[in-house]
Amino acid sequence: MSAGVLQAVLGSLVSILPTLPPHTRFALVTFDDSIHFYEAGNGGGVRQLVVADTDEVCLPLPPEALLQPLVQGLPALDEIIGVCCTTTKNHAALGAALEACHLLLEPTGGRLLLFQHTLPSSGPMKLVQRDDVRQYGTDKEKALLLPLDDTWGKLAAKMAAAHICCSTFHFTSDHFVDLASQGMLVRVTGGQLYLHTNCVPEHRDEWSIKLQAELARNLMRTFGFEGVMRFRCSKGLRVDEYLMGSAKPGDLDVGVAGIDADSAFGVTFKYDDKLDEAQLACVQCALLYTTAFGERRIRVLTLGVKVASSSSGVASLYRYADLDALTNILMRQVALATAKQTLHQVREAVVSATVSILYTYRKMCASTTSAGQLILPESLKLLPLYVLSLTKHALLRAGTDVRADERVALIAMACRMPVASSAAFVYPRLFALDALEDDVAPYASGAPTLPPTLPLSVEKLDSDGAFLLDDSVSLFLWLGRGVTQDFLEAVLQVSSMDGVDCSRLRLYPADNSLSIRVNRLVNAVRSQRPHLLQSVRVLVAKDPLEGRFLSKLTDDRAQASMSYVEFLCHIHRQIQNKV
Repeated sequence: MSAGVLQAVLGSLVSILPTLPPHTRFALVTFDDSIHFYEAGNGGGVRQLVVADTDEVCLPLPPEALLQPLVQGLPALDEIIGVCCTTTKNHAALGAALEACHLLLEPTGGRLLLFQHTLPSSGPMKLVQRDDVRQYGTDKEKALLLPLDDTWGKLAAKMAAAHICCSTFHFTSDHFVDLASQGMLVRVTGGQLYLHTNCVPEHRDEWSIKLQAELARNLMRTFGFEGVMRFRCSKGLRVDEYLMGSAKPGDLDVGVAGIDADSAFGVTFKYDDKLDEAQLACVQCALLYTTAFGERRIRVLTLGVKVASSSSGVASLYRYADLDALTNILMRQVALATAKQTLHQVREAVVSATVSILYTYRKMCASTTSAGQLILPESLKLLPLYVLSLTKHALLRAGTDVRADERVALIAMACRMPVASSAAFVYPRLFALDALEDDVAPYASGAPTLPPTLPLSVEKLDSDGAFLLDDSVSLFLWLGRGVTQDFLEAVLQVSSMDGVDCSRLRLYPADNSLSIRVNRLVNAVRSQRPHLLQSVRVLVAKDPLEGRFLSKLTDDRAQASMSYVEFLCHIHRQIQNKV
């Protein structure tokens, strides 16, 4: 409440809920050291119903009485806001509140949105401060990426069985909230996890706009309830794993409590029998789900793939390989592996997998070439670059600058990220802003028109230039020391960066050509990431966040990690050793 989070959440709901289908029913549940429900009377007025016993949670009224139609609940929402913003208690019985919401939605299924700021400190499933920086870089760091105990996983499984899809919004001001535990709700039920950092009153103008945009997208995007999914294959193939919030074996139907327009899942297959070259090898995905309007639908996608002979098949496989799709699968595999291995082991494993892929190509398709040459398939010539960047990513990077909560949030993102976003997530895009053309636009022919990108190296950062970096999660606007006054005035409405707090700068559109072009580029990039709103953080030399920006320039050498050229040599030596 002191940070203004509660008021921002409720204000966003007031503007978004009226846009939902009129048959929607909703309930607002708040909590401190007790659980609060709200009942709007037909004749007006609001009654607050308090459940003080958090050890054995019950509902004060039947679910149908607490889940109210929009037409009845919306007029009372302003009064509810006045009632629930009066608490002065600083304890959070989050676990009990989640148990109550499970009881509320169990008969019907539905969607649960959790807004959380304070570490759950009372009642069942309470959490403790366990983010110990001394564990970073040791075998104990892995425990920080796992739930405190199994109660969170059990509750998530109960919600998934009742077709309750949970999305969680977490607000922090550099304090620990244990997303490893709370994130189980999202990863098991198919929801989305949002982490809003630096949520302090002086930056409310930025994070409250981001909250409203992401909440609106979450509630209004196309959504499927009560999903059941199955993959089937031709003889000779079988499904190995579903790479979703958690890896699931491929020979079972997969329950999907909720699936939305912004989520994606990965599937791996195994080849375990002879395929008929005269026939297509087929893969089929069937998803049964219910729409927001109560229609039960089945969607079936079938893919037929040509079968090549063993002599030419490997060459064809590499010729038509999809680098972005392969990168997405590797990203999901390393994200899920963090629960079982140390970060060092995961980094080593993804490098070994890359060496195996390229060694197989060398052995099967380029065995006659000189052993002193590094031979890469044309379709995968950037695979070493992407893998190097993945090992330096905040998902896997060693050190203490990436705290446990942030890493868990990135793992949750990776487990549902579509291919269109994952390429820039692994290898960010760097744009020069002082040479933008007039044709940069959010949409042209159905897709954004974007300028060429630059290699991720400090050498490309001119001291008198300005650059925009997109990593699929956020945007960084880096300004060189010699950036012109004309640029600063046109784009940021300041005449100099001397004495300016960069964290307070905002990229507001202004009525000049340079500002219009820069904002068009930002909007074009954002249009490719509808699932979140990428905030723009302005940076100059020696800014507190400049180290984070420079860590994304993965072509360069950093700490104990290799540069791109050094990594290519390392890969080449590994392949030669195998040969």
